[in-house]
Order: sequence, then structure tokens, then C-alpha cells
Amino acid sequence: MKKTSQKAKEINKILDIRKLTFIADKTIIDSIDWQVNEGERWVLLGANGAGKTSLISTICAYNTPSSGTMTVDGKTYSDYDWQKVREKIALVGSQLKRNIERDETVLEVVISGKFAMINYWGRISKQLAAEAMRKLKYLHIGALANNRWGYISQGERQKVMLARALMVKPTVIFLDEPCTGLDPAARKNFVEFLDELATDRRNKAIIMATHYVEEIPPSFTHAIIIKNGKVLASGKISEVMTSSNLSEAYGQKCTLRKSRGHYRLEI
Repeated sequence: MKKTSQKAKEINKILDIRKLTFIADKTIIDSIDWQVNEGERWVLLGANGAGKTSLISTICAYNTPSSGTMTVDGKTYSDYDWQKVREKIALVGSQLKRNIERDETVLEVVISGKFAMINYWGRISKQLAAEAMRKLKYLHIGALANNRWGYISQGERQKVMLARALMVKPTVIFLDEPCTGLDPAARKNFVEFLDELATDRRNKAIIMATHYVEEIPPSFTHAIIIKNGKVLASGKISEVMTSSNLSEAYGQKCTLRKSRGHYRLEI
């Protein structure tokens, strides 16, 4: 029987956050520790104002941390050009969507992600177009390539933004409340789509922030709950997702139920 090498046993740590603090007039992120390994799929939960978006923005270096350390794929903030490190982080949120011109084609929107640009104005080479089309087809939306941004649905826009983010071949994908603005049917379809995305091992790590447990895909493996900028609970999803933890997070008695891999919260 062959011995497993030490190198093969090593866990590839994608994200390593230590005592991360962000202060802007008040403490928003308060000494957070968080480690994400390759292959893990995390949900980030918390009530309004808990600090979910601020935490993601700080990790993505849109906020400058007040103290603590952040390491992404082995590279530590302040030791490296963080703009280069940030190219390994895909962020899909509502911030960018608002600034995209209605007449921009879907293909142009996706290509713009390669250059961290909004409203692409450069020359589109055959190579760029082919790369963007591969991302669109991977997400089953290749038929939208020539459609205008202003005339596709909210659910389609979310998938286009994900295709855009994948143009930089990221190490970690952050989804900041990706189901916002979707009707119930579209939300159900998008959660199923995220579940399919999560099962693809080529995506090294996925982190989704949400208010709603109903949006958690069944294949997600871990959860972190924050309250007032601090970690309330963190670890395997089966251990963290409890009625007592969610009751404390949301400030009132909650009952968590699970059926066929999907969660439901009763208040």
C-alpha cells in the first residue's frame, strides 16, 4: 500500500482572516477570525446591519482594514500589490450592476470583467470574444451574448455578472445577496443554478452572503453567522445552522426546519 505524501495531505487554505477589524466612525467589523479551505462552500448570514457586506468589501480591499491580517491564496494584504491579489477574487453584487449602460451587450459586459472595467470601450479581439463566450456557455446563457443589458431579466443579469467575474479565473467567488430583486420563481431557479455551480470542483471556494436561509443551496458545506460585526458561530453547516444561533442572530425566537436539503425559518 502506497503511503500518502505529506504534500498531498496539506489543505489548500484559500482565505485566512485573523483579527480583522474595520472602523469607520464606529466599529463595523470587530476582530473577525475566518478560514476558508479549497472545496468549501460557505454561507455568510446575519441580520441587517450585522456587517456582512462590509466584511466582504474589506476582504476584497474596497475598505482598508483598521487592523488584523488578510491572506488570499497564500498572499497577505500589505505584502503584495493588493490590486493583483484582488484579481483572484470574484465579487458579484448589486454595486456594479447599477452603473452598466442599458445598451451594453452581454458579451461586452462579460469582457469588461477581464479588465476590471465598467462599460467596455476597448477593441474586442476574437480571442476575447471566444473566452467570454466560454464563460457564458458554462453558465448556460450563451444565447444572451448579443442581447442588450437593459433588456434581460434580473436572474439573467446575475448570471451575466458571474460570467463577468469568472473572466479573471478567480480563486474565491463572493456572492453578495445574489437573489436580491428576484421574484419567488426566479429565486428558486437561481438557487438551483448556484447549487450546480457549487458542485463543480473547478470553483475552488464560494462564499454567499444572504439574509435568508431559504437561499442556501443544498451543496453548501459551511456557515458563518455574524452579529454586530463579530462572529457568532462558524464551522460546518450542520453544526452552525441551529434555531438557537439564528434566534440570537436575528434578535427573536426562530425555529429552523430542513427538508430535502433546503432550510426554512419560522419566526
